[in-house]
This record gives sequence, structure tokens and C-alpha cells, in this order.
Amino acid sequence: MSGDLDLSTTHEGSCAVVSVGGEIDPDTAGELADAALTAMREIGPSLVLDLSGVTFMDSTGLKVLLAVHRRAQLAGGRLVLAGATRPVKRVVSITGLDETFVVRENVEAAVAIFGTED
Repeated sequence: MSGDLDLSTTHEGSCAVVSVGGEIDPDTAGELADAALTAMREIGPSLVLDLSGVTFMDSTGLKVLLAVHRRAQLAGGRLVLAGATRPVKRVVSITGLDETFVVRENVEAAVAIFGTED
């Protein structure tokens, strides 16, 4: 598969928002991990991943999501997934990790979770 991953980071309230577009596969998963960890280091451990632009995600992407989730927890924050597309929902659901991740329909709903945590 593989193509370029489109990544951008913003600061929304008390959390970082990393917007992701494209395919998350073995060739791009490292880019996603780097962007997420950099956002957590520079902005704080509370992170929203906006996955509304993801067109494909395999188990490599899931591994990155789990690693970022764990890193956020260890740093005293949390990871919230926003706007999960059908490919993302499928992988998360099949593996049963929909019980592990906090998932919201859009970035606004995801960011709102952190509004009461300060």
C-alpha cells in the first residue's frame, strides 16, 4: 500500500490534536508515532488523534495507537481517537480494542473530554 501520510498538529485547549490523512501502514506508521510523541512532548500528554482523513490502516497502525495510548497513560494523560473512518473502525473493532480506546465522532467532541480535566 503506502503513500505519504499527511500530518498536522494543533493545540486545542489543554490537549494536542494530531490530524492524520492517508494510509497508515508499515511505511508510514513511524511518521505517525513520531508526530504523536512530539505533540505529547511539546504540548502535553493529553492527545487527540483526528483520524477522519485515514483511508487505510493495518495492524501496524494499531500497534502505533496502542503504543501512543500507553505513553499517554504513563505521562498522566490520555489518548482519544476522533473521527475514525471505516477502515480504522474495522481494525479497532475486529481486535476488540474498541473497549480500550476512547473514540469520539469528531475532534470537538474529543477535545471536550479534556475540558473538565484541568
